Amino acid sequence: MPDLNRISEALTGAFGVRQVYGEPIEREGTLVIPAARVATGGGSGGGGGSEPGGRHATDSGAEGEAGTAADADTESDGEAGTLGEGGGGGFGFGRRAEPAGAIVVDDQGVRWVPAVDVNRIVLGGQIAFVLAAAVVAWAVTRRRRRR
Repeated sequence: MPDLNRISEALTGAFGVRQVYGEPIEREGTLVIPAARVATGGGSGGGGGSEPGGRHATDSGAEGEAGTAADADTESDGEAGTLGEGGGGGFGFGRRAEPAGAIVVDDQGVRWVPAVDVNRIVLGGQIAFVLAAAVVAWAVTRRRRRR
């Protein structure tokens, strides 16, 4: 069994404030603190199967309980096999980071300077163009039907 305390401590160190704010940079009296958007996700899995003798693992009941008569026959005959079957597993983890901007401290004061995501701007323009083309096509089609 994994040591959950050790894993928890490692994750705490990996997901601290340094994941969002970078090292401050100072040049010519201006302090710049870079910032990022960080998203993290994780998951796990499971599995199941049958016990030796052919019984399903969830059908076995509590320790010390007797199984059904069919279970007893299967275990004594050994026809269902003596090895259990099943499987499972899984674990996933992911992290995404993108620049958000920077905090700038200079003789004018403190201000936020957002990072410009050109890809997002281009995608927005493409979506707007497609929507506008769809509306124009719909209006032209509707006008032709009225004539």
